[in-house]
Amino acid sequence: MKRLKRVACVVLAIAVSLAMLTGCSGSGSSLAASGSGSGSAGSAIRTSGGAAKAGDNGSSDGGYDLVFWVYSDAVLNDQGKLFKQWADDFCAENDDVNSITFVGKDDADLLTSLMAGVGLPDMFFASARDCMKYEQAIDLLDLSTIYDNDTKGSFYANTMDAVTANDGMWAVPFMSYVPIIFRNLDVMKAAGIDASEQLDDWDTFFNECQKVKDAGYDATTSWATGGYYAPGAVLACDAENLTVGVKDGKTTVDPSQCERTFETIQKLETYSNGMSYSDDAAAEAFKTNKLAFLLAGPWNEPDYVQAGVNYDIQLVPPYEKGGWTGGLQGWDFMYGVNTGDPGRNDAIVRWLQKMASYDVQKTFAQVIGRSVLREDVMNDPDVMQTNMLKVLSTGLNNGMMQMEFGHSNVFWASAIGDVAPSVATGKITSADGAKAFVDSVNGLYAEAGE
Repeated sequence: MKRLKRVACVVLAIAVSLAMLTGCSGSGSSLAASGSGSGSAGSAIRTSGGAAKAGDNGSSDGGYDLVFWVYSDAVLNDQGKLFKQWADDFCAENDDVNSITFVGKDDADLLTSLMAGVGLPDMFFASARDCMKYEQAIDLLDLSTIYDNDTKGSFYANTMDAVTANDGMWAVPFMSYVPIIFRNLDVMKAAGIDASEQLDDWDTFFNECQKVKDAGYDATTSWATGGYYAPGAVLACDAENLTVGVKDGKTTVDPSQCERTFETIQKLETYSNGMSYSDDAAAEAFKTNKLAFLLAGPWNEPDYVQAGVNYDIQLVPPYEKGGWTGGLQGWDFMYGVNTGDPGRNDAIVRWLQKMASYDVQKTFAQVIGRSVLREDVMNDPDVMQTNMLKVLSTGLNNGMMQMEFGHSNVFWASAIGDVAPSVATGKITSADGAKAFVDSVNGLYAEAGE
């Protein structure tokens, strides 16, 4: 398949480096910001392996200055320190690389900037949801040389399928998540709930919600509002019963397979305080012992730790004990851009090979507390030292992918966010909601031409 755009990243590295000189020293590294300097798009860290060499900025007879677009978190706090250390080590070990500049961008800016196809970096860290878009619109580097048989077997099997298309392998699977339920143990105690009780099934969760409500506390937020995240987590609990796929431009999921999802969302609404899971007010209610159960992501945990909340973490429950759980899995990949310079491309591949390594992904999981997409790391007893990583590891062993990463541009499960509010309020029935959801999914496939 012919990709549409070829990028000269040698010119790019010069442009980005010049734009950031006010925040970068000639050796070592420092934090520079073109925005607020606090996690905003444009935050950057530059790391250098030492004094610039002849041919600096990437000439064929000297060292390269590589540019890596990343999520804003990757240039801040512990993530920023971790990525800087990896880059320092890489520059010290690779004489042909002078420095790596990390440019932090938020999700929307990443997608917009990448799809514009102008001034692209050497590599980037972005959602797996857009993997096929990137492979179609950008001249990505084929990373097949990274993956020998042992390496392929180290990642979750479905990630290898996701990065493989058109006789190449276009990304490194890196970070992941599943939705999780934070339980306020102080509220549970006040409601007479045993803190050791696990959310083994939905009946247990509804019983806990009722006890909290009877004790005069808010049980949970609305699982119908705020987009796909919360209702999608419920949908994924029925993943074993969903015939996920597309045929003749339409989903192979039948409305009858989704009715239980909407019945659950409707019942959850009876315990809702009316807030969306993502509202700041919901987080404050949880932190001040006014809310018992809050669906969130692993990235929210530091905020609760800092607030001193007494909490535990549970997966979104299955319908039957021992059944399917884990919620709707989100993935993030790392990609390389074909610069047209064989030496520079080789340096990019070596950097991404480092990012694919066991040691890097294990350290990321242990230091940052986020799950990665190497299965051997997520099953390593040395990694499973925190409750968060234990729960995420369990969730990654089942649950459901948000979409067919790498082989479709349709985030089909997101359509549930448009239907769930009407079912939750009783405007339409669960059966009607299931049909409306499937119709909406079919609309997405039609729009995408798949």
